[in-house]
Amino acid sequence: QWRKLMRLAKVESLRKDLEIMSQNHEREVDMKDAIIQMLDRDLDEAEEQYQMALRSHLQNVDALIDLYNSKVRQLESEFEAEIRQIQEDFQTERTEIVTKHMANKGELIDIIELVEQQFKDSEAEAKQDFDSYCEELKNKNLEDRNVLKLMLEAQIETLENHFANAAETYDQTTRQRTQQFRTLTTKDRTSATTIEGQIKRMQRLQDTLAHWRMKIASNVKECEERNRLMREERDQISRHFQELKSRMNKTRDVQGARLMELSIQSRKCVKSLEGQQERAETILRYSELNRKLETEREKVLPFHPLSIGEEDATIPEELMTEANALSSYALGPDGKPVEEWNYLDVFFKRYNKVLLDKWAISKEQERVAQENGDLRSILKQYLDGISVNADVMQEANPLFVLNNRTNIQRREAVAEHVTVQNANFVYNQAAMMSRPT
Repeated sequence: QWRKLMRLAKVESLRKDLEIMSQNHEREVDMKDAIIQMLDRDLDEAEEQYQMALRSHLQNVDALIDLYNSKVRQLESEFEAEIRQIQEDFQTERTEIVTKHMANKGELIDIIELVEQQFKDSEAEAKQDFDSYCEELKNKNLEDRNVLKLMLEAQIETLENHFANAAETYDQTTRQRTQQFRTLTTKDRTSATTIEGQIKRMQRLQDTLAHWRMKIASNVKECEERNRLMREERDQISRHFQELKSRMNKTRDVQGARLMELSIQSRKCVKSLEGQQERAETILRYSELNRKLETEREKVLPFHPLSIGEEDATIPEELMTEANALSSYALGPDGKPVEEWNYLDVFFKRYNKVLLDKWAISKEQERVAQENGDLRSILKQYLDGISVNADVMQEANPLFVLNNRTNIQRREAVAEHVTVQNANFVYNQAAMMSRPT
């Protein structure tokens, strides 16, 4: 009887301990449910914050694109206006130069024609004077010859009779002819002086003509040199324009590629977060469904009734049934009793699994936060790259390129930590969970 009383007392004590353990377990389960709900709310809030940040980021990117396009259009309009102004100035200056050149050329042609006309007039006048003078001399000589012939014939006839008179007449005639010779000599000297002056005048006119021809040649050479310099300047401006255009196209392509890469990375991040959210929702949904399908025995421990030896065969059957139902002993997979300190191994395994999931979620949150920080830094670098201020000039700037290198320090790749479990442990755990109770 004492064994029966002790067994009943032990059964009562075990019932109270079981109730206490059941209450503690329910409280812990409620606490875990509250923690899971809190994590779910935090995940929803984080998703809302991410969506808000994504919308703000897209709005900022659109505003930056509009600002960049307006700036490019403004620069293109200014550049085209400068080109038109330069072309207009070039055409105006060219027109002025051509007009001035034509006017100078016309003046020079008029001067040359005038000089040639004056030279021709002077030459014709001198030639006419010379011919008239030669004709006059010839006529005068012929007259003198005829007179002299008549006189000589008269003198020959009267020579013998009037020798003295002829001598005196001869003296008088000789004196008159001497005077005439002197007069003609003076006229000849005057004519020679006049001819020499005309020759000098012709020489001066030829020198003036040569001078104007040299001046025309120098003006033509100077105009050709200025035209060559202007053509070289025009070619240089055209090359500079092509270089600026190619640099603008390259910058536009690089910025477009960076923007495309940023959009692709953002889309990948969104897809990754959506996949993680879907995976977390699936895990939570499966956990809720599994919790609903678990029995009270599976929630605590898979208790098994204790086999009683032949020495206890005298115990009543109803007491034996109640004792077996409330027995605190359990059997392992090999059929042997489980030690008291190993009762909660399955519970601890499940708890460790939940703890590992919680740790994995926290690590994923850290990784997402780091990725968000990297995206923010990339966006800040892009904003610093398209704007100029004191902070941008002092900090690292991707626009400062020297020898095809920038002063941006790239972040080193950090190896992700991967949780590794023992294959034997995983296999044994899967076998224990798949074994029927």
